[in-house]
Amino acid sequence: MNKIKFLYDVVKVMKGQEVLNGVATVEVQKDQGKIFYLKNEFNKNLLTMQTKANIHTEINYEGKEVKHQSTTEFANHCSHHGMGCRPMHHMGGRCGGIKAKLNKLAFALNLLQRIEVAEQANKTTLITLELPELPEEIKTLIQEKMKRTGSDHQHGHCCFAKELCSLEKGNFSSAMTVNKDYQIEKITITFDGVQNQESQSHVLNIVGELQLIY
Repeated sequence: MNKIKFLYDVVKVMKGQEVLNGVATVEVQKDQGKIFYLKNEFNKNLLTMQTKANIHTEINYEGKEVKHQSTTEFANHCSHHGMGCRPMHHMGGRCGGIKAKLNKLAFALNLLQRIEVAEQANKTTLITLELPELPEEIKTLIQEKMKRTGSDHQHGHCCFAKELCSLEKGNFSSAMTVNKDYQIEKITITFDGVQNQESQSHVLNIVGELQLIY
């Protein structure tokens, strides 16, 4: 199987989707105790950018226990410039210049090289990625995502980012299931890591899952 051609077909089909329905979950455990849990049942119209979400959050972190349930509806619209919400950031080298862009390209190509694509007996295709440790680029992406997320769950996102950024070593893996129509059905991301805090060693386990419903 041509890996690049297959991934291109998946991207092309997913770009053509008008509506996405699914359930996203994230669970973080520290020393086998759950410190963060998030479940988001969502419906997103990719034409109008209207999103409906039912969000359930549980936090048990640094002596604070919080449970939160909310239903929200919002629309994400970029600016009228068309080339991104902050087009001036792409001028004058404010994004780090050519070197930064080449670093991102090298990182993406490295991930592509490591990806494995295998056909399954049930006619689905499994796409897997194994990394010996969580790359700094992924840490940065997660931190940026936490900052862009709504303030209703700010404490949970803060503890999630704080714990992740203090990791010293660990294993990262992801698995994506694609059906015969090149639609993504499920994405699972797992990370098992070790961190040292105040001369104590802790084990951190993170599992994120996205299930799309067609």
